[in-house]
Amino acid sequence: MQRRLTVKPHIARHFALGIALTGLMLTFLAATLLVFPYKLAANPEVQGELLYDVLGNLEYGADGYFDSVDDPVMQKKLAELLIDNRLNGHDGMAYIVNLGNGATAWSASSTPTRVDESGVNDSYVMQFTHTATHQLAVQNFWLKDAGNARLEFRMVVALPVR
Repeated sequence: MQRRLTVKPHIARHFALGIALTGLMLTFLAATLLVFPYKLAANPEVQGELLYDVLGNLEYGADGYFDSVDDPVMQKKLAELLIDNRLNGHDGMAYIVNLGNGATAWSASSTPTRVDESGVNDSYVMQFTHTATHQLAVQNFWLKDAGNARLEFRMVVALPVR
């Protein structure tokens, strides 16, 4: 009778192995959630898609600035996109510069900040470059205003180098 109450060695070994594997699985899950989103975002293809997703939720106004599309669903989508990708100016940033006058035409941050764009040329092909602190996806584009004047802009999405 007392024999049944004792733990058999192979059961204890399986139990310990189960606990170890569960701990290992939780460690990999934490690493996936904390590290890999930055690695994925640093991928130029993903970063380029992020640039176009942000730009696709903005529209040019008569005042010379960009603003979110006047649709609550798209405004919510843009806000989630900026929060999920940490483009609020602390870790990463997104902004549009009017190349004609150098003014910031839109920024994801309430206090517009910029990164060094010295390695970016005036091409209309999407460019990927980096600074000491950020990896950049840059797209130059142009629009025509109501007076048919050509306005040139540069959209920049800068993600932190980790």
